[in-house]
Amino acid sequence: MTTALERPLEQRVMTGRFPPTGAVAAEQATLLLADGHHLFRSGLGALLDREEDLAVVAEAAGGEEAAAAAARVRPAVAVLGLEPEQPDGPALARQVQQAAPGTAVLLLVPALPRTAELRRALVEGAAGVLLKDVQAAALIAAVRELARGGRVYDPRLVLDVVRTGQAGPLSRRELAVLGEIAEGSTVREAAAALSLSPGTVRNYVSAAIAKTRARNRCDAIRIARECGWL
Repeated sequence: MTTALERPLEQRVMTGRFPPTGAVAAEQATLLLADGHHLFRSGLGALLDREEDLAVVAEAAGGEEAAAAAARVRPAVAVLGLEPEQPDGPALARQVQQAAPGTAVLLLVPALPRTAELRRALVEGAAGVLLKDVQAAALIAAVRELARGGRVYDPRLVLDVVRTGQAGPLSRRELAVLGEIAEGSTVREAAAALSLSPGTVRNYVSAAIAKTRARNRCDAIRIARECGWL
């Protein structure tokens, strides 16, 4: 059976998120590349620009520069490379999505993220997550899939989610405490309801905030709800 990616370009259903005909052909998917390493970014650009249906229209070193470039060129796909010292990929995906709501975000991560990080990436705007050691052909196919409005995740990431389960990083006690507070209970009320001391409740709240990388308890509750843990 012929797959969508194997059909001729003119037979593919495009997403309509491309700029008018001009410097970029109407049938080309426009791309933004962002990575802190110039050599990696240049190689990635050369690889993708060889494809007739793909056009790299902007590059950025990452962070705010990537969001600004996305707002300026409104690409069909933003390919964002992450480094070990830059762990908060979901936040970067969210920044780009806010700057250019029609842009599909593909995160290239250096290693298998924790299940919590992957879930945050999904709920905060990343249409795709791949490891940086992805084969060239698979990367090109993924970019095309995102340009058509699809989603692509590295099979190793999906396997990691299945293997580690669906409960997320929070313990049952941490979830119970967040649940009580989400219902409007004070620390003392949550402690009484769960037969815990107020100090223990505060410790569970602090642990939940740290594990979800939240700003505060309200943000931790939001993340837990969006990820389906609460």
